[in-house]
Amino acid sequence: MPFNTPRPTREQILDYLSRHPHSTAAQIAVALGLTASDVRYHLGLLVKEGAVIAVAKESRRGKGRPATQFRLTPKSQQVYLEPLARALLHSLRKLLPESEMERTLAEALGNVGLDSNHPLRVRLQSAITRLESLHFAPRWEAHRFGPRVIFQRCPYAELVQDYPELCRADRLMLEQMLGARVEAVAVGAPPCVFAVKESG
Repeated sequence: MPFNTPRPTREQILDYLSRHPHSTAAQIAVALGLTASDVRYHLGLLVKEGAVIAVAKESRRGKGRPATQFRLTPKSQQVYLEPLARALLHSLRKLLPESEMERTLAEALGNVGLDSNHPLRVRLQSAITRLESLHFAPRWEAHRFGPRVIFQRCPYAELVQDYPELCRADRLMLEQMLGARVEAVAVGAPPCVFAVKESG
């Protein structure tokens, strides 16, 4: 007769924190039916690994020791965001034609473009700042046929094989940011390279 294998304690804690950020060890213990000492032990290991961060919250009455709350680090949060991203992309794919889906994704990410009257160098630097916040690890370099924007990291690397629309959306996103024509030179796996075509 088949039976369910209990999930590892640390996996249970990470899953709980993904749904209940800023929880104390006592709250986690009660929710998972574990002892507080067992939860504190595993939380200590997760903090050392960089998967969880401890945050002290001031006591409401200003007395006593502040309660320590725990939440996932950005590194761990990405693991739990991927299923959500896949669900959203799947829904978009059913609702929109491919080209419209790419444009929708591009607009969601690249909605900080500067007026084309600004020098291209200024627009490039603005785009790089925005792309850094999106975790593309971007840079740009001069090239004899025009500037090139390079993504040294892909924040959705686990998704592009199933959703190549994301790579095509990157090109459109850059066009919206820069107000210039952009051509993909190398995409699919970092580094991704895009050539910016200056007008005139």
